[in-house]
Amino acid sequence: MSVKGTMRLKKGIVICLIALLFVMSLMAQYKVAEAASLGQRLLYAGIAVTFVNTYFNHLNDRGQKDILANTKKQTGVYNDEQANTRIYTITKRLKSSGLIKENYAIYANPKKEFNAFCTLGHVISVNKGALDSLDDDELAVVIAHEMRHGEAKHPVQGVTKAVGIGLAVDIYLSSNKNNASYILSGIAGNYINNEMFTMDQEWEADNYGFEYVTAAGYNPGGPAASMVKMRFLLGDLWREGLARTVNPNNHPKTTARINNFAKKMTNYSEGHITVKNDKTVQIDGQEIMTPVKTDNYFGEERAYLMAGCLAQVYHNHELAAAYIGDNGAVYIGERQIITTADNDISAAEIVNKINSIIKLN
Repeated sequence: MSVKGTMRLKKGIVICLIALLFVMSLMAQYKVAEAASLGQRLLYAGIAVTFVNTYFNHLNDRGQKDILANTKKQTGVYNDEQANTRIYTITKRLKSSGLIKENYAIYANPKKEFNAFCTLGHVISVNKGALDSLDDDELAVVIAHEMRHGEAKHPVQGVTKAVGIGLAVDIYLSSNKNNASYILSGIAGNYINNEMFTMDQEWEADNYGFEYVTAAGYNPGGPAASMVKMRFLLGDLWREGLARTVNPNNHPKTTARINNFAKKMTNYSEGHITVKNDKTVQIDGQEIMTPVKTDNYFGEERAYLMAGCLAQVYHNHELAAAYIGDNGAVYIGERQIITTADNDISAAEIVNKINSIIKLN
């Protein structure tokens, strides 16, 4: 064998080993095409996946305008001034903390389901159903959750994974690079219908979403409240048994998400504020009230929003005597804690309970 041939062989072995390490975790999920030997596929797999990933990263970083237009074409656009203003205001406020680095194109679509998504190009779309169901403290975490997907490039990872090793190799070895670009752009364009986020990525988006909203000054009870609303509307979104095997869960159980956000809210309050059984607001383990359902809010939702306001008081060290404001709402300092509804306990009773507990601290 010539020196040149030996060098080529050594290079091939190195590439093969690198590729093998790179794709071992993915091999269990994708059957390698039988058109070529396993050795040949492994030889090119690492390079091919890197090629595909590089293409999608480039599209993610520079293709926002085209991706936005394509996504709007697929979902439709909900042209409502109030909805657009809400999205713009929340986005600007979330960005103001400095934690979010990318620039997002966010728009409302007319779908009535409770949902939102982030796709390539840092494009986020919020369903009309979510806008109609949530107040701004709740909607903020939905948008922040999707922003985390964008910050961590989860769509790039997902669409690369969707291509699969076999197709990635075929695309890379194609003699027609225009055809390769056509295939990859088509996959990217259809990604919103076939999102591939992992359970770990969803937990990451929740956890960072909480940090984003609290850093921007939103109610720390809003995240749990938003999930309470979603659970009432959609259930726990969790499949068991055969259904789970056929269609695996890719989002955490909604109740688990509520519990996670509730724990974060309690930690934010330095351990003082809890919501017992998703219903009863407590300060240092002592019950304040169990809010009732109103026209726009479920009782559990109101409980987390009230608890979040109290959590902000403790987090910001604003503890003072509670009182009833001119508008009839309960306040601590300048922070409104809750506006009572019919069938709630009275504002005066809430004030007395809060102040009696504060005296014990």
